[in-house]
Amino acid sequence: MKTLAFVHRSPFPNGGAEKVTIDLAQWFVKQGWRIYIIAKSIDDRLPAWIKNSNSVTILTYNKLSHKQLARFVVEMSHLYNFDAIVVQGLWLRRIDIVHSKQSAPIIHCNHGVPLWQCIKKLHALGSLRQRTEKWPILGRAIGWLSYRLGDYFRRSTINTYKMVYDNCDVMTQLCDAYTETMANVLNLPSDNHLMTMHNAQPPAPINYSTDKQREVLYMGRLSHSDKRVDRLLDIWHRVERRHPEWCLKIVGEGRERPALEAQAARLGLQRVEFCGATATPYIYYNTASILCLTSTFEGMPLVLGEAQQAGVVPIAFACVDGIIEILSPSWKNGVLVEPFDLDAFAAALSRLMSDDDLRHQMAANCREKVNHYSIEHVGRAWEQLLEQLAKR
Repeated sequence: MKTLAFVHRSPFPNGGAEKVTIDLAQWFVKQGWRIYIIAKSIDDRLPAWIKNSNSVTILTYNKLSHKQLARFVVEMSHLYNFDAIVVQGLWLRRIDIVHSKQSAPIIHCNHGVPLWQCIKKLHALGSLRQRTEKWPILGRAIGWLSYRLGDYFRRSTINTYKMVYDNCDVMTQLCDAYTETMANVLNLPSDNHLMTMHNAQPPAPINYSTDKQREVLYMGRLSHSDKRVDRLLDIWHRVERRHPEWCLKIVGEGRERPALEAQAARLGLQRVEFCGATATPYIYYNTASILCLTSTFEGMPLVLGEAQQAGVVPIAFACVDGIIEILSPSWKNGVLVEPFDLDAFAAALSRLMSDDDLRHQMAANCREKVNHYSIEHVGRAWEQLLEQLAKR
């Protein structure tokens, strides 16, 4: 039996990268593979099919240094005879140890826009500066720090990518534009081992209703540095009174929730519901009409494909190529808004809320578009890649 290992840094499952692993694992199990998932711990949201499967084993580690974790991966590779190792994300700092101490090919998957780690740090500093308006001297100091650290963050991130690239057999990106960008950032020749591998969209968990309610939905973490749900509340403040029959549901958890709830109260928002985290997002997709994403940066957001599959029309800032690829052409498969124009976003959202016929037609288009990312299509691409690596 062929064996495939997925390596994660966090409790499993925890976020988008873990969902990608779950979807791929289920597909590979159906093809007769044995799956090993290396993760920090097991979360209580682990799908029942994994708990009950004899073909999936989760290997947990606790507090390990980067070197110790790399050695743990090597030990597991020798013990279980991995045919390939998939590293989900740029965090295995001693991937060089894994590369040199065992023979299974390594596939490194970047789940964000290239250099997102650098972008996130700079946006975090920018957000901190915005929150120091009452202390202008402190704000200027943070601005100066951002300027001075920008080049350092970029060089440090690029050096880490180079190290990972040199110690893996394939490095995947989420779309062709990201692959091209990464090749340029790393100054690679045309004959390189970068490739595009889309996130897969598994079959719908239920037969989604086409009789939608007047609900606008946000689905995801409540994180300020990247997700910026505060923007969505400002946008909702602009449209709520004009559409009294509509409501906004915010599904997800994070450290930003208290600040967001305070913001909603301060703005006097009447029809906003904070629903918390969920293990059954399809319940919300089944009734919602529109999904909003107001992030500063993303990779190729899974929620956009999930919404399209459910016939929920997505609207997002055109801030990265991954979002643009999923929602293009705008006003057919979703709505793309100029970053980060809150008035333009509010106008587009209001138009969608007002025009039932437009919304219904776009929902039908979305259901068709998501077939491009079916688990069968993406799974076959993964299988072909693993076959090629096995022949080397």
